[in-house]
Amino acid sequence: MKPSSLYAQLELIPESLEPSQSDYAIGRVWAMAKAQLRPMASRLMAYLCGSNSLRVTVKRVSRRSALGGHRQGQLMFVVYDPVSQQRHTFSSEQELRVWADQRYYQ
Repeated sequence: MKPSSLYAQLELIPESLEPSQSDYAIGRVWAMAKAQLRPMASRLMAYLCGSNSLRVTVKRVSRRSALGGHRQGQLMFVVYDPVSQQRHTFSSEQELRVWADQRYYQ
């Protein structure tokens, strides 16, 4: 621990002009530790806090399905809403956008 400047003058303690070698070593180790821990801390915060963003998955219906007899090759938009923890399925991008806008303004 370094003495304060006034204390060093009163006690006649010589002040070193250069930091000691161990100060540099501790600083380097601390900087490396922070660099290693920062990405892990970010991932942990993202995992614990989650995200309120919608997750959209586009699926191609390859055969007649129980979702209403969609034509072969038609796209389906499956949306997961993390706020309500519900999954919604839409047959067009326009339907999805209308629903997302209504969800946003509720």
